[in-house]
Amino acid sequence: MAFALNKTSGGESQPKKRSPLAGWLGKKTDAEDEIPAMDVAGGLDRALRNRRAVIEEPPPETRENPVREALAAIEGALYAIDRVRDILEQACEVALSAKDVGDAGGRSLLAESYDELRLSINEALDKIDPRAAVLIGKGQRHIDVILGGRTKYSVSPIRLDVSEKGLDLPPPVDAFATYDEIDNVLSQLDKALGRADRAAASYCRDAQYLIARMKAELAANA
Repeated sequence: MAFALNKTSGGESQPKKRSPLAGWLGKKTDAEDEIPAMDVAGGLDRALRNRRAVIEEPPPETRENPVREALAAIEGALYAIDRVRDILEQACEVALSAKDVGDAGGRSLLAESYDELRLSINEALDKIDPRAAVLIGKGQRHIDVILGGRTKYSVSPIRLDVSEKGLDLPPPVDAFATYDEIDNVLSQLDKALGRADRAAASYCRDAQYLIARMKAELAANA
């Protein structure tokens, strides 16, 4: 599972985060995927900084263009995905804790904490950059980038709210009254983490392609 726990040398458990970039980097096995926690958006952020450092910025009147707008949307989406993944991992920790609680009242309190975390995903998405919201929020649409002539590149939306069309995380209707419900919640969280990871990897590939195209076009016009 994506939220499996690691044992440290001191015997303590720590959540292990699978890199959302694992597929993009060509890592195939589970052992390779399960690497220490990393910033999902860090790779794109470094790529964008590097792009600004090695490529002369165009004149102000040409700075707003479809490629840059698409990259800004992708960057915002990646930072939002990182936040969503953090919340999902916290929710996993709460659900795993509930499995060790024998008292139904104690599990009910943990179910409330889980539901608060679940709803905070939607709250986090409501606050993101509108350009990123069209990719991972409720009001989705493709971002079509005209690259020259009739060439068009489309960045696809991947909804990440808690609805059935997104992460599909329903509320704990029985308040963790049974361990079966907790197991179902953990299974749903695992699928949600996988969806967030796939979205991050997809947007990193989009960014890599668009950055390469922009470099090529700037080089051709130099």
